[in-house]
Amino acid sequence: MEKNQQYDRFMSLFMSGERAIRAYVRSLLLSGQDVDDLMQDIALVCWKKFDQFDTQGSAQEFLRWCCVISRFEVLRFRRSRARDRLVLSDEVIELLATCAEQRLEQSEAERLALRECLKKLADSDRRLLLSTHTKGDSISRIASESSQRVRRLYSKVNIIRNQIADCVRDTMSLGEPSS
Repeated sequence: MEKNQQYDRFMSLFMSGERAIRAYVRSLLLSGQDVDDLMQDIALVCWKKFDQFDTQGSAQEFLRWCCVISRFEVLRFRRSRARDRLVLSDEVIELLATCAEQRLEQSEAERLALRECLKKLADSDRRLLLSTHTKGDSISRIASESSQRVRRLYSKVNIIRNQIADCVRDTMSLGEPSS
């Protein structure tokens, strides 16, 4: 794979997993500022070592690979700050890292289940539900467009949320959803 293609593949994988990697690192450090500083280093180390990653690997495999690198970078960072009073031991960092990796896999499975459950909704129900989280859209706007009462639509959103929660629970109990 030529360098430009390799860089594009890396950036695509890293950017799609950046939020999960950041959450993983955040679970291992005390300061949000430290997380911001370390994320830059982690991205650079991952890029430098990207030739060691199987470029045909899945996004989930890349995420796990980045978490291993992140764990070592957190330990390195922690050692460099060893004089600070609020430093966790290596054993605690390892325990936190293991728990964070398990949560990361669980979160990814839940995210995929949620995506599948959202696909099952009627377009109008999906728009209504997502309007509460979409900038520039709102339940009030949908109410005025559809000549419905705002209170009724809020009630409907709560019903849809419960349906989605049940769907995600059911999907998770049947095993991991397909991506």
